[in-house]
Order: sequence, then structure tokens, then C-alpha cells
Amino acid sequence: MSKHAGWWYAGVLVLLVGTLAVAVMAGTTWIGPSRLLATLGHPASRDFVTVVNLRLPRIIASLICGGSLAVAGALFQAVFRNPIADPSILGVSSAADFFKLGGALLLPWLPGRNWVLALLGGLVALAILTSGKALGNPYRLIIVGVALDATFVGLSRLVSSGQAAQVMASTFNGVTWPDALILLILGALGLLVALLLAPWANYLKLADVALQTIGIPVSVIRWSLLLLATYLAVSVTAIVGTIPFMGIVIPNLARRVVGHDYQTLLPFAMLAGAWLMLAADTLGRTVMVPSEISAATLMAVIGGPFVIILLQRGRGFHGITTG
Repeated sequence: MSKHAGWWYAGVLVLLVGTLAVAVMAGTTWIGPSRLLATLGHPASRDFVTVVNLRLPRIIASLICGGSLAVAGALFQAVFRNPIADPSILGVSSAADFFKLGGALLLPWLPGRNWVLALLGGLVALAILTSGKALGNPYRLIIVGVALDATFVGLSRLVSSGQAAQVMASTFNGVTWPDALILLILGALGLLVALLLAPWANYLKLADVALQTIGIPVSVIRWSLLLLATYLAVSVTAIVGTIPFMGIVIPNLARRVVGHDYQTLLPFAMLAGAWLMLAADTLGRTVMVPSEISAATLMAVIGGPFVIILLQRGRGFHGITTG
């Protein structure tokens, strides 16, 4: 890692720790440092319940979700060689959402149905994306992804009503300790595997013919990374729903500041994604107390203009490389 990248790592860690401290204290009720320390000795107090049972699960969930989506976006971009490949744009997240909704309506008795059916939906979207001619053209891939996303969003709205619609809510409000622990286990496992497989993403910078010449199994690498990215994305969707653009904003910024080596880029994307999601959720739940703005809404506001600027600068699919 270069000294330049080291400074960026240090900066994002400082931001992460600072935002984490604010997130613990901020909310409908401000619990300052001295009050927070006093609260720790009174587990029956209202402040203790607020911090431990309401804020901490939400904080853990947002950290894992942000890191998972950022890494998933980076992996999709490495495989598809497309800087705006993202679970939300490609239709993977909306497909997972639709299948999760279908499970709530048709299979309420199925253990772990949200994650199982979200994974099934993500795999269905991935199968559609990787069939036909879309892979050979970055523009066509994104158009197919946008069409997939619109289709599954439309299907979800068509079949949802009343309480069922709540399944689709993309928010950290109401996240419980069981939700946070599931996300922590699934996310930590996926992120660990992603860090171990980071060198594989570097291989995909070369042409397939060159890789095959030196004996590297291109199909195995590509499908392993695709399945891992889908796993990370649907694990988030299964618990909190679709959160857009995290997988575009963070990986593209990471390439600018720490370089294109995925062994450096993926850890940075994980930390930066965790920070941005935590910051968005903390801002959303404090800026309009007692109401709140969901992290998904804030990410749409941030990510939409980011993608527009990215493409309007003329450095879209080929000007900003993923490798």
C-alpha cells in the first residue's frame, strides 16, 4: 500500500470512529458522553434501552450493509468491466425484494424465508443478465439491468398491498438485535471471502484470451465473484430492502484515491461504504426529529447526481476503467 493510500485509510477510519460516536449519542434524545457513561451502569434505565436495544442494532446493521453493498458493487464492476454496475441498477436487489415479498405472501411458514427467497431472486436476475448478448456490450448490459429493475419493482407494486408492502421498506428503522446479528454473520462471512478473493478481481483486468494462455480459469473466477457479489447484495436486501447507488459511489471514489489494485480497493471500499451508510442513516434519523428520512432516500439523492456527473463528463463506460 502506498503512503498516499495509507493517508486515505487513516482518514476514513477517523470519519468512521467519529460518526460512530455521534450515532450512539444522537437521536430523538441526545445522550451526551457523561450521560452515556452514567447510563452504562443502569441497565434498567430508559437511556440504556434506547442505546443498547434501539441504536446499537441499527448502527451495526448500517455498517455491515454499507460495506457489503460497496464491495458487491466493486466486484460487479470488475466482472462486467463497467463502472456503473451496481446491484440496484442491474436489477439484482429489486429481484431479491420481489421474491422476498412473494415469500411473505405465499410462504410465511418457511424458516429463513427472507434470505432464501432474496437469494433466489438475485440468482434469477443474475441468470438473465448473463444470458444473451448483454455481457458483450456495457451499454446493453445497463439497459437490460434497468429494464429488469423496472420489471421487478413493478411486479412488487402490483402484488403488494397493506402490510405486505411493509416488507419492501428500505430502512434501518425497526432493525432488531436478531436482524443485526444475522447481517453481521452473513456480511462478515461474505466480506472475509471477498478480501481473500481480491487478487482474482485483479486478474480480470486482462483479456480472457491472455488469462487462458497462462492457465487461469476465467469462468471459475468470473462466476465466483459474481455469486459472491450477489450473495452480499441479497443479504442486505433480505433484511433492510433495496438501497441504491452505494455500489457505484464508493468503488468509483475508491479508485480515485487508493488506486485500482483490488487488494487495496476492496478493504477501503468496505470501510468507506460502512461510513457512508452509517452517516446517511444517522443524518436521516436526526435531521427531522421525530420524523426520519430513510438511508435509501438519501443514497438516491447522493448517488443519482453522482452517476449523472460520472457519465456527463464523458468518462463513462470506457473512460473510467474498473481495473
